[in-house]
Amino acid sequence: MARIKTRYGYSELVSDPDDPWITRKLIAELRTEQFDEPDDEHTQVCVANERWAVTAQVSGLITCENLDVRQGEVSDVPEAMHLRNIPDEQLIRIWRAVVRGDTVSLFGYPWMRLSDLPPYVRDYYRDGA
Repeated sequence: MARIKTRYGYSELVSDPDDPWITRKLIAELRTEQFDEPDDEHTQVCVANERWAVTAQVSGLITCENLDVRQGEVSDVPEAMHLRNIPDEQLIRIWRAVVRGDTVSLFGYPWMRLSDLPPYVRDYYRDGA
């Protein structure tokens, strides 16, 4: 079981990794604007379970947060890991892993420290990459 959170604060529990929120609706929120001017205040969507939260921002920054560490538990996994500018299909696979609680798949990506990411150039999802 996981919880999705949209750019504008809607939240819902999902248990199916093929739920439309996971496979297309959250991606659509990253790629489209509700208003004439780009909304730079509401820029991220999230899929989280009891241990992991994966947030994607319109900028292309993907953050995987280790909620165990945030709750004071000891872990071999850092508190936060990052990716930048990944294709929609890869982001969907990551979110599906969160819904399934599949840490092997979740950690099969080249997560890194924020300081080691390539620099921000443009809004990856917003600009139609």
